[in-house]
Amino acid sequence: MVSARACWDLRHSTARTADGSLIGMNTTVTTKPTIIHRFFDELALRGSEPLLHNVTGTIEWNIKDVGRWWVRMNHGAVHVSQSPQNADCVASCDAVTFAGIITGKENLMAAALRGAVPSSGNVALGLSFQRLLR
Repeated sequence: MVSARACWDLRHSTARTADGSLIGMNTTVTTKPTIIHRFFDELALRGSEPLLHNVTGTIEWNIKDVGRWWVRMNHGAVHVSQSPQNADCVASCDAVTFAGIITGKENLMAAALRGAVPSSGNVALGLSFQRLLR
């Protein structure tokens, strides 16, 4: 059993980052790319989404300084890939915007309307991506 004092010491001790600066152990060291990679990894494992039973097409997501993903939807079946393929809709944004969208802090439609998520092709297909956010 770990004592309360030992837990406090762990939470309030310090560690060094890659550049040598000190951070507290209770500091959250998550980056936007990590959140984004995790989202697409989990989306790939989902396999099927009932809310997309009438949706067919591929969305290419270009996330600045993070990567590109292709999300193919076929009557509810969802496939995620980082291998280039033809896309019906191409959407792009920066990591902060995309992280906000997938965490629920940002609405995809609102971000698209204000120009933070420019898209081309089948924009309605791109907006159906919002059904994958839960």
